[in-house]
Amino acid sequence: MLQYFVERNYRTVFGRGYTPRLEYICNVGSDSSTMPRSMHEHKNLIEILLIYGGAGIYIIDGERYTAKTGDLILYNSGSVHDEFGGSGNNLSTYCVALSSLKLDNLPVNKILPEEFSPILPSKEYFDEILSIFKAIERESYRPNCAETANYLALALVTKICSMLKTHGLPRREKIPTISSRAKDFIDAHYTEQIKLEDIAGAVYTNVYNLSKVFKAEIGISPMKYVILRRMGEAQNLLINTDMTITRIAMSVGYNNSNYFQNVFKEFMNMTPKEYRKKWTK
Repeated sequence: MLQYFVERNYRTVFGRGYTPRLEYICNVGSDSSTMPRSMHEHKNLIEILLIYGGAGIYIIDGERYTAKTGDLILYNSGSVHDEFGGSGNNLSTYCVALSSLKLDNLPVNKILPEEFSPILPSKEYFDEILSIFKAIERESYRPNCAETANYLALALVTKICSMLKTHGLPRREKIPTISSRAKDFIDAHYTEQIKLEDIAGAVYTNVYNLSKVFKAEIGISPMKYVILRRMGEAQNLLINTDMTITRIAMSVGYNNSNYFQNVFKEFMNMTPKEYRKKWTK
């Protein structure tokens, strides 16, 4: 028989006065990963994503990353990201979200320090990390086990904090450009009735130059990016709230609910109502 004594004088990674809460866990198999989640952000929670099968291209805060089986992806609150960017290759992922997270050395609802890349390889810890996600999923739907699921999610956070010290990759240096400044402007104003001229004026250039450099760096036109941001937030609200479709349309910058639904259907090949049912059944 072996008995191990746990170190008593460890320093907790959690700040005082906050009670982190597991908001949801999502298991997206390869059959569902073809349904893209467009550009969106979460204002009051962090997300931890594990790729347990396949690979995909992710756009996170304007940077393009390739992630594969075994990679963790860490999203701070306010991080604009495309969850299933590009065409995933049999992509299968777990995702957990927590609110009221306060780590000892970071602001509220931040899990990723600025110096680290959002992609964190799990390497030799993959099986261990995957088992924690599976346990969180299992306890989440068992009666009277919500607290167990919550503590398992906190265990996941502490493990990631430890892994960042040994496996964390340096973040790419981000040099501001016309495109990045235009993207930041759109991210802040996409719910408003902005036009291409408004975006160009905000970054002190003309519409021709803006369109050219934005397409070259981001891969789409500025106004297409506006639509993607609106669709991404609409998807977020459809999945995570019970807001009416009319209210969601207004929230993301559309005064006409029917027009919003037409744009959504063109983008997703299904209506907002069908999308909500598909994700929340």
